[in-house]
Amino acid sequence: MMNLSNKIYEMRKAQGLSQEQLAEKLNVSRQSVSKWESGEAIPELERLIAISKIFNVTTDYLLKESDVDELTIRTELLERQQQALLSETKKAERKRYRILSCTIIYLIAFAMLIVFRFALFDTAIGDSLPGITGYLIIIIVATAIAIAVNMHHDKHAGD
Repeated sequence: MMNLSNKIYEMRKAQGLSQEQLAEKLNVSRQSVSKWESGEAIPELERLIAISKIFNVTTDYLLKESDVDELTIRTELLERQQQALLSETKKAERKRYRILSCTIIYLIAFAMLIVFRFALFDTAIGDSLPGITGYLIIIIVATAIAIAVNMHHDKHAGD
């Protein structure tokens, strides 16, 4: 069964608040919150009402012991952790996509540089890309393409 001290602790954790942050919201010291959570003290009535508003629960919920309450809080905590994990997974997928797409684009640009340098050296195209200027143009175009591809991907991925 969960009592008041357990409920305050579990709800604070489920919302990702530190004792200091909860104390600031309630205009009390961090030590007060610590004593409430350890069962050494009980919040005054006005603080109980404020706590119920912060955590969007009733004062009945706070004061009455119940096994169902513990399951609800733990479920909320697990859902929060699942959302954080999902967010991290999406970030990792975007990072892999960016690395792969940029690698492919720059490999194509490098292949174009090789073709222009060796295969077309004596042609009009080869002559029109003198030295470093031609290389810079290809790298700039490849960079612009990489940016456009990644912006397009982010737009369609819902970011």
